[in-house]
Amino acid sequence: MEFSYGQLLVTFTELALIKGCSQAAVSHAVRRGRISEAVVEKDGKRWLDRDLALELWDKNTVNTANSKVRNADPVEPEPRDAEELEAAINKLPEDAIPELNESRARREHYQAELAKLQVTQQRGELVPVDEVKKEAFNIGRAVREALSNLADRLSHQLAGEVDPVVIHKLLTDEHRAALLELAGGEEG
Repeated sequence: MEFSYGQLLVTFTELALIKGCSQAAVSHAVRRGRISEAVVEKDGKRWLDRDLALELWDKNTVNTANSKVRNADPVEPEPRDAEELEAAINKLPEDAIPELNESRARREHYQAELAKLQVTQQRGELVPVDEVKKEAFNIGRAVREALSNLADRLSHQLAGEVDPVVIHKLLTDEHRAALLELAGGEEG
């Protein structure tokens, strides 16, 4: 078979990768005549017309229980013009490599975001989550201890008191003192 423009030529190894088999299996298929019509001589080398080889492989290869390859991999045709190429690129997932200018713009955007985070962290406006969790835990423990100690401090004073106003004042004063101690300030 002679080479004509528009054919996509692949090596035996590349066809093996497409089919998920060994290069020896492709060579065997050529020797046995299953895909020999797809062989193209170009510049003294043997190539395969990819589309014809895939078609012949599927047509002339019998699937058995031992076959490793059941179906051909889907092969998308090459885009014919810039519009088809752009449509194919737009269908790519978000993490696929976009065009160079878009990649540069994204990189600059994320570097600016990173620089902004670093500046806010250096100003002390942004702190690590671990530090916040640790401090919140310590504050919670201090509140728990201060409030659980109220009963021990007030139980003897309240045991003999019968006036609700005095009891309320004692409880309020102790709560306020405990909260002020936690806040690190004094009433004033």
